[in-house]
This record gives sequence, structure tokens and C-alpha cells, in this order.
Amino acid sequence: MPKTVILSCPTLRGELTAALAEASSEAVVYFLPRRLHSDPKELHAYTQDMIDHFYNADRIVLCVSGCGGGTVGLRASSAELVVPRTRDCLDILLSGDSLGALERDISGVYFTESWMEFSKASDIDLDKLTAKMGREAAEDFLRRLYKTFNKFYIIDTGCYDLQTVKDYIAPLVEILSGTITFLHGPCGILHKIAREAFDGDFAVIPKGGEVPKGIFLKNK
Repeated sequence: MPKTVILSCPTLRGELTAALAEASSEAVVYFLPRRLHSDPKELHAYTQDMIDHFYNADRIVLCVSGCGGGTVGLRASSAELVVPRTRDCLDILLSGDSLGALERDISGVYFTESWMEFSKASDIDLDKLTAKMGREAAEDFLRRLYKTFNKFYIIDTGCYDLQTVKDYIAPLVEILSGTITFLHGPCGILHKIAREAFDGDFAVIPKGGEVPKGIFLKNK
């Protein structure tokens, strides 16, 4: 079996780890720095540097998918590249047996445990804003920031405590007069990666090629 390396967004850590364990996968996983999530250009440069320096991999799976265009143009310099045709990590978590059946509210705000931790570390965390500018000003800021985005979805991937995430976002949802909905997260793409079952939901880039535009899902 080819030696497979996976480069993954850290927001998928729990779900990817579970999928790999279930499949008894021997793939080697590298979780990329969290900061890259917010900067497609840095994501591109950092990931390309990693790809360039592998010398004993036969296949590199980019478990970061579209990610703001950060993977477009990446060169398969050291090994074959496999890229999910997903727009981002949310598509990966919500994916089932086929991306063709994927439904998603692009105006919604999605959370998992990993996304909660990402939010806590950000500058728009409610507690941080309250400490910085006071509660009233923090609430006004968040209402302006989110505008019409007040539908919140918690993706149940079976890998964490849902109540912890609900308790974290509840104050923000109340400020925005929003709603919370629980969604099942099958993580189909991750299970396919773990089994190395690369079907039409993936683009396979041969060594020497590069990731083209237009391979990812379009917003509906």
C-alpha cells in the first residue's frame, strides 16, 4: 500500500482521528497551524513548503480542501496530491456518501468543539470583548458584526459533548435573537480518506501537476 500523508486543518482533529482509528489506517497525519485558517496566502505558502520537503510519501491528502482558494495552484512536487472537492472544513464535516447530496445553509454560523476553541481564541470572543469594552459595547459590536447572521448550527459528529458547545454560544445567540439547530455530521469525506476510497468527490493530482481552479463545490 502506498505511504499516505495527510495534511489537515486542526479543526478536524477529533473527527479525523476517530475516522482513522475506525479504519485502522496507517496514514501519517500533520495538523497545520491554526493561524493558517485565516490567511489563504500563508496557507498556500506553508503547505507548498511542506509538500516540497516530503521525500518518502507516495500520496499526500490535503484535508483542507478549498479554504478560500489557498490550495489552488499547489504543486504535486514530491508525491501525488489528493484533494477533496469541498469548499471548506464545514463541507467535510457535513458530507455523507456523496457530495452531490450535500446541503448547507451558507448564511448560517456553524460550530463544533474545535470551532468553539477557535472562537475562544479569536478577538471576537464575547468574554474577551466584554473585558475590553464592557458588556453593552460588546453586544452592540457583535450585532453589527453578525448583522443578519443569527442562525447557529451545532454539528453533531459524535466526537464531543454537544452541551458544552451549546452553553458557549448561547449568550451570543441570545444577543442576536438567534436560533440553535443541531445537525448530524457524517464526516463522509474523512471516512473515505481513512479508507483511501478516493472516488469522484476527490481530485487526484499526479506528481508534477498542480491543483486547478474549478474543482470545488459552488455555493448554491
